[in-house]
Amino acid sequence: MNLLSQILAGFTGLALISVGILEIFFHGDQRFHRIFLIRPDDVRPARMWAMNVGAYNITFGLGIAVGLWLVNFSGTPASGSAIIIFCCACHIFLGFWLWVTEKRLLVSAIGQALFPGLAVVFYVLLH
Repeated sequence: MNLLSQILAGFTGLALISVGILEIFFHGDQRFHRIFLIRPDDVRPARMWAMNVGAYNITFGLGIAVGLWLVNFSGTPASGSAIIIFCCACHIFLGFWLWVTEKRLLVSAIGQALFPGLAVVFYVLLH
């Protein structure tokens, strides 16, 4: 896996872990209403979903981190590349799906799909 794809995937992993932490611990904080669209009255009903989506994001971010470790420090860089590409491909789709399901979150959808999309594009182009 080329360096540019690794850097983009690394930023994706960091973003996923960061957003996952926000979703788990701050989904009810109205400073993040623009990101989560959760009104104060809906915090309790949305809690289970926010907690689970946050855990998924953290898990995908850690998957990318494991993939990067395998690419750079193990004898199986192809395995690491496969994990990274899978995680990034999932978030390309999930970014598109976020936009399909909630048009108001276009910027978030682009943010979710852009770096993983570029990581995959540069992996294919420079592989």
